[in-house]
Amino acid sequence: MTKIRISEIIGNSFKDWGAGDLVNISSGTGSGKSYFVQNVLAGYAKQNGELILYLVPRIRLKEQIEAILAKQGITNIEVKLYQTVEAKCNYHGNNNDWLNAYKYIVCDESHYFTNDASFNDYTDMSLEHLLSTSHAVLLFLSATGDSIINFLKRFYKERKLIEYHLEQDYSYIDKLSAYQSDEYLYKAVDWLLENNHKAMIFIQSDKKAYQIFKRYEQHATFVCGKHSDFVEHVDKGKLDSIINAEKFETLFLIATSALDVGVNIVDLEVQHVIIDMLDTDTFLQCLGRKRLSDKVDEKINIMFKNYTNKQLGGYISKEGKRVELGKLFYGTLQSTKGKRMELSDIFYMDSSGTVKVNNMKYIKSAVNLSRYQKYVQKPNGYLEEIKFLLGYQEKVYIQDYLEAKQVRLAILEENINNKFSFEEAKELLEKLSLKNSKTEKVIKRISIANRELVTLGYPYEFVESKEYIIDSGGQKKQRRIYTLSHVRQNEL
Repeated sequence: MTKIRISEIIGNSFKDWGAGDLVNISSGTGSGKSYFVQNVLAGYAKQNGELILYLVPRIRLKEQIEAILAKQGITNIEVKLYQTVEAKCNYHGNNNDWLNAYKYIVCDESHYFTNDASFNDYTDMSLEHLLSTSHAVLLFLSATGDSIINFLKRFYKERKLIEYHLEQDYSYIDKLSAYQSDEYLYKAVDWLLENNHKAMIFIQSDKKAYQIFKRYEQHATFVCGKHSDFVEHVDKGKLDSIINAEKFETLFLIATSALDVGVNIVDLEVQHVIIDMLDTDTFLQCLGRKRLSDKVDEKINIMFKNYTNKQLGGYISKEGKRVELGKLFYGTLQSTKGKRMELSDIFYMDSSGTVKVNNMKYIKSAVNLSRYQKYVQKPNGYLEEIKFLLGYQEKVYIQDYLEAKQVRLAILEENINNKFSFEEAKELLEKLSLKNSKTEKVIKRISIANRELVTLGYPYEFVESKEYIIDSGGQKKQRRIYTLSHVRQNEL
């Protein structure tokens, strides 16, 4: 099947773009967004004696693009970092005269403005500075830039917005599975090691990523952000080799989201990707680091961490506080019912001493809160969202849950029709380690266990009865007996 490129979607319509227009190009990784700018727009701009400013979020990506431009002899594209724009604003005020040299301003990986706002206090500054110019055409390129576009639609309604969209094709996914415990993650990586399978492993926490790396150090390469506490453990030589060769020599590449842009892996031997990223935009960006060959029909196995509703509750609380404070500032929330609230990092003080809200931090928190609240409406809402985003139609199994279920089924089948005293029945419950699906607490009461067994899909129950025994003194006594039985068909 012929792959459609974004250049085909845009056609010649770019020739009608005018000063001040905002252009959103939304398509997946590898769909030709950069190719369009470098090979179509640049040629048209050169004919008209015009320059292009190309903005990116990472030095590695900047170096890659500059190398490509030099190789192709393209001289009318100047590549800069967003952070350079932010530095100009910090040290030289908001004078935007320097932007007058450019006819087109390309914001590549434009999700940077919201995604990096969690650790960069100035992403809103670069965005507002770029939007302050009205003579240039501003292009926003991303596979996951919906938050920024919604921001533009709401606060820059007077600007003409032109949108191009190309759906990402995830049909290359062979098997999609999930896990919930770190124990199973290690078990999965052990299996990959034993079977000599190469894998890319993305971990949200830099500390956890480093811990996994240490366990498999002889077989792994580690990558994290330059501001991480663990950056000293990154082998710069190996990282440079990965960037240049677009492949890694070790069995595993273990990385944080620092690898989400600027590094592509084109390696037929990599058929497994493991992702632990709550943020679905970052999830998709990490997945996009594995680039598919144009010559071979590749299939990839993906395993991801499923965040439970209980875990999501903590994130909802954190983002909810930020959003509530932002609403207070904007005046859309009138009262906090007398609560004393601490200031959040969404606030900052400008050069005049005025307290303001960092719009990018606020928007990212609002988007996160909305997403998390949607996820918890279903028992496995996060898992279902990943399925939806990837267009995956098959059932997704939570591997450690499935494994535990198989162990429980074996225990239950082994004890079918056996009779237990009250104490013996409680011992069997401990072996089963059943957890309440709502509270996630270990079940110790037999009546609750019966309900949960059915809820979790185990067709078994403890049937209570009474029997008489003769004690050591010759006295006849009654005691409770529990028989493990199959649930009767008319009760299923």
